[in-house]
Amino acid sequence: MIAPKEIPAAPRRSLERARSASKRRQRRAKTRAYTGFARVLGFAGVVVLPVLLYVMLTANLTSLNYSLAHAEHEKALLQEESMRLDDRIAHLTSRERLAAVAAQLKMHDPHVYAVVDLPDAVPKPRSHGIAFLGAVNDWLRIP
Repeated sequence: MIAPKEIPAAPRRSLERARSASKRRQRRAKTRAYTGFARVLGFAGVVVLPVLLYVMLTANLTSLNYSLAHAEHEKALLQEESMRLDDRIAHLTSRERLAAVAAQLKMHDPHVYAVVDLPDAVPKPRSHGIAFLGAVNDWLRIP
């Protein structure tokens, strides 16, 4: 019978080393392919993002300034209109104008003052019906 031969251990190790070396080379080649892209992306992140943030904040500040100017303009218009209306109220309630209107309506100051007694208010009787049917009770006048 033929005895099986042992495979020497050294060639296996060299084969494993060769496989791992080729895998390492492939990994390094992939990483080298992406390093340029990663550097450009990193540069963009470091330089462009702060600039973009600055532009965004400046645009926000500008829009707030426009809103403030618009609000101040509206406030000035409302104050002006309020002053005009106050003047009109003062004119309409002036004693001279009221006297002129009274003269046109042929009104005069009373010579005799009358005191009129008003009758006492009669309290409304409470309904003793069902609260849910209160409207029906009032309609039917059920005590």
